[in-house]
Amino acid sequence: MGFRIGLGFLVLVSLCCTVKPQCSKSCDALASYYVWQGTNLSFIGDIMNTTDATIVTYNKDSVPNINSVRFGIRVNVPFTCGCINSDFHGQMFEWDVRTGDTYDQIAKIFYSNLTTVEDLEWFNSYDPNNILNNAKVNVTVNCTCGNSTVSEDYGLFITYPLRPEDSLDSIAETEQLDQALLQRYNPGVNFSQGSGFVYIPGKGLSFCC
Repeated sequence: MGFRIGLGFLVLVSLCCTVKPQCSKSCDALASYYVWQGTNLSFIGDIMNTTDATIVTYNKDSVPNINSVRFGIRVNVPFTCGCINSDFHGQMFEWDVRTGDTYDQIAKIFYSNLTTVEDLEWFNSYDPNNILNNAKVNVTVNCTCGNSTVSEDYGLFITYPLRPEDSLDSIAETEQLDQALLQRYNPGVNFSQGSGFVYIPGKGLSFCC
């Protein structure tokens, strides 16, 4: 399946300007996945190319075992932050289309706002109003390997989709991070905007790139 290239860098900068895309190397990353009612760790692991057992190891405080996950919480899901089109850091996943699937469902529900409808339209050639059954949809999840000009104390970053209940204060308190540090990693971003995403540095992890 082909997807459009060339202007991908410019499009993704317009969608998310939190960290200037610089693709020098790959690194480990985490995706903050909002657990919606009806899903489970097996489903999340399948679409994010990992396993339910692996997800549990990253969320021991909130997920005691693979059979026990509450909807309405977030779980951190590990993935490899690589280079897409040599332009920006991200990972390309694949969604197997089922009858009735739409880009809106894929982005906002199945991938829990870790991608956007605009990205799905850009990296796929399907008619948004008629996605073929059993097709494979390219799903891009943005990520970062850090910014040494901000700090060299962090090496594992979380791609964190913003929700209406989020704010700079609430995220800083939950993650036990300084508000100024969060803002420096996400310059110009309003943490209370209720959409889009930010990058959250993982505490106590070595800088990777």
